[in-house]
Amino acid sequence: MDDLYVECLVAKKPLPAETLIKGIAWGAAALCLLLGVANILFMIPFIVIAAADFFLLPRLSVEYEYLYVSKSLQIDRIYSKQNRKKAVEYDLEQMEIFAEEGAWQLDEFKNMKTVDRDFTSGMPDRSIWILIAHNGQQIDRVRLEPNAEMVEAIRTVYPRKTFKKA
Repeated sequence: MDDLYVECLVAKKPLPAETLIKGIAWGAAALCLLLGVANILFMIPFIVIAAADFFLLPRLSVEYEYLYVSKSLQIDRIYSKQNRKKAVEYDLEQMEIFAEEGAWQLDEFKNMKTVDRDFTSGMPDRSIWILIAHNGQQIDRVRLEPNAEMVEAIRTVYPRKTFKKA
């Protein structure tokens, strides 16, 4: 069988006050810079605040990219559409179930001790899928928003482990 390759990009819902937070953060840095011209002691807070703004503010804008390749699902976080960090990778041979949220087949996994991971947009009215898979010594319960092409690709390889809600 040919290797399947499917990718899906999911943008996380922006915080309501994201613009306000960025404005206040950069405004505080600018204020310290202006005060630093008058008194050199304000340059230290400027440097600290500017560095924090530079490294932390891009984390407000997050996208998740799901890559399904040859029985493997890799999930990356993309910050501000430029910095990519690998979040996790699952060997789907170690998958217990992949089901749409609300499917009765998930009932037997409700009391299982799992580590919850959420890689969804947070937007209402989106189709959420649950992946329960072994990840080293732990079992992860992963919330995803895959596109129809990815669901079909996984269902093609794992038809007895993939379920839609009835």
